[in-house]
Amino acid sequence: MRVIYSIFFLCGLILGTEAQTTVGIGLYPTGSEAGLGFRLNKDKRITLDARLAKANIYSSSATPSTFVTELNFIYRAILLEKVRFHTGIGFRSDWNLTQTHKHGAIVPIGVEGFPFSFQNAGVFFEVAPFFETDNKSNWQAGMRTVAGFVFYFPKKTKKDTHEKS
Repeated sequence: MRVIYSIFFLCGLILGTEAQTTVGIGLYPTGSEAGLGFRLNKDKRITLDARLAKANIYSSSATPSTFVTELNFIYRAILLEKVRFHTGIGFRSDWNLTQTHKHGAIVPIGVEGFPFSFQNAGVFFEVAPFFETDNKSNWQAGMRTVAGFVFYFPKKTKKDTHEKS
């Protein structure tokens, strides 16, 4: 498991180089799994997306405690100035305090729109079919939906030492 996360992290470092923006933060307050997300950049076709969602630390025995993590490779099929349509593939884990953990695959499909005058802030909509299983071969499949806001931090530009101010 650590090897998979290490590979995703190293690929993310490579994908984040030479971008005009740095990491982005997503807040997904509505949908099947509300949560928080991080993306590497806004301007590249291929990027990495990490999420923590559905944090339910303690609950009754009828609804077990759980939280979901995801790590996705995103490919922006359409990369326009104000709109980005993407698809991807990723790894999803459903961590549970009272039952066995489930791990599986997810395929996010979504759109980011930047309707504001400040182009680093936008809205986000996504749907993603997923499949999970545990070590006892109990499996589940479903559809995750989220909607929310995304903000990408601008990258600071370095001034050339030979430039005149």
